[in-house]
Formats: sequence, C-alpha cells, structure tokens
Amino acid sequence: MKSFQVVDTLLFDLDGTLTDLGKRWWEPFFRAYDKLKPDHDKQQKQEVFEKVLVRVMEAGMRSAKIMKLKIFLKTIKDSKASLLDVYRLMKMVRKDPLAFKELVPLEGVAEVLETLQSRGYKMALVTNAGEKTVGRAKEALDILNKFDFIVTRNSVKKIKPSPEPILLACKALNKQPGTCAMIGDFPPDIRAGKAAGTKTIAILGVNAKYTQDKIRELEPDVTLFSIGELLHLFPGPELNNLG
Repeated sequence: MKSFQVVDTLLFDLDGTLTDLGKRWWEPFFRAYDKLKPDHDKQQKQEVFEKVLVRVMEAGMRSAKIMKLKIFLKTIKDSKASLLDVYRLMKMVRKDPLAFKELVPLEGVAEVLETLQSRGYKMALVTNAGEKTVGRAKEALDILNKFDFIVTRNSVKKIKPSPEPILLACKALNKQPGTCAMIGDFPPDIRAGKAAGTKTIAILGVNAKYTQDKIRELEPDVTLFSIGELLHLFPGPELNNLG
C-alpha cells in the first residue's frame, strides 16, 4: 500500500461516497417501474436500472437534458421495453417528488468525517452534483457545513473526470495537489484525481459489482471497500509526518 504521509487534505465525492446513490438515483425508477409493471421480477428490474444509471453516472455529462435522454435510451435497450412503456416510466419519475432529491448519508459517514476533521485534515467536497443537491446534502449530513471548501457542477466549466474541480479546490485551500487525496466511488473520481496530480482513493462500497473492474484498471493509489477504512490510512497529518 502506498504511503499517504504527505497528505493533509481530503477531497470527497458525494453520491455513492458519502450519500446513498440508490436513494437518489435508483429508487425513483423502482417506484415507477413497480406501478408500470407490477408483475416483473424485482431482481431483473434492479439489474436493468443499476446498469443504466451507472453508465450515466460514469459519463460525467454536464447537461441534465442530455443525461435524461441517455437514461431514456439506455432503459429502452436494457429492459427491452416498448417506447411507450419507457415514456410512461420517465413521466412517472418526473412526477415523483423525491426523484433525484432524496439525500441519505451512508452508514458511519458522519462519524468518519468528524474523526478525520478532528485529526487535523482539511476537507473539501468535490462533486458533479449541483448546488441545490449539495444544499439538501448539508441538511442530511451536517458535517458538510464544516467542510473547508465545496465545489459543485455550478462552480466549474468542466466536471469530473476533468481535473478542473479538483484544481479549484486545491487553489482555494492553498494546497499543492500532491498533498491532497481525491476519494470517490466512480471512475471519473479517479481519473480526475490522477489528472490533477492528487493521490487517489477508490471506495467500492455497494456499487462494487458494477465499478470495481473499471476502477482497478485505473490503478488508484489504494482501493477500499468502505469509508471506515480511511481512518487507518489517515491517523493525522502530524502523526503521518512523525512516521
């Protein structure tokens, strides 16, 4: 395992890393699909929509309209549903008041972030989500209000996998990329970190089935299975320097 002694700043992705990706992305589709096709196999539905949504998230596309279109087209292909069925599905999702809005912290996240902050690390959020989503995340996860800096899709011209969001955070915190670690659960997080010159940490989590092969191809500095493992890597900048 590579050394992280020089790291004193931690940059976190949001969806899937700190908050439950399924609540915000998958479940609105499951609710709509259950109404549209109540007799369909639940496991089949989950596999279809997880594949579609993972592809869309990996694309790192800025335009919400393009993203919705891509979901629409991929759903038709993967589910072998009719065009009319998919249209009805998307209409139901659009009317769902919680679609893409429900932010639920992953188990143990708040405690891990609070511990890392108490150990003296600077912390920033670097997400492809928009300001409104981050606002809801702050309500669900209070520790985000204590982060040193936050970068959203509204802060930059290019989102991850471009290094621009990470470099913006480094500049704002007056840190060299080499003293920072980008922590995320999707390939764009790792690509962006490498392009910016930071250390890269992949947290596979519940999405491992769909992301681990692509992530490992990118060779992050370390791959973890849960956010709690960060506590072993980062005892504190002062203790790291003593090592």
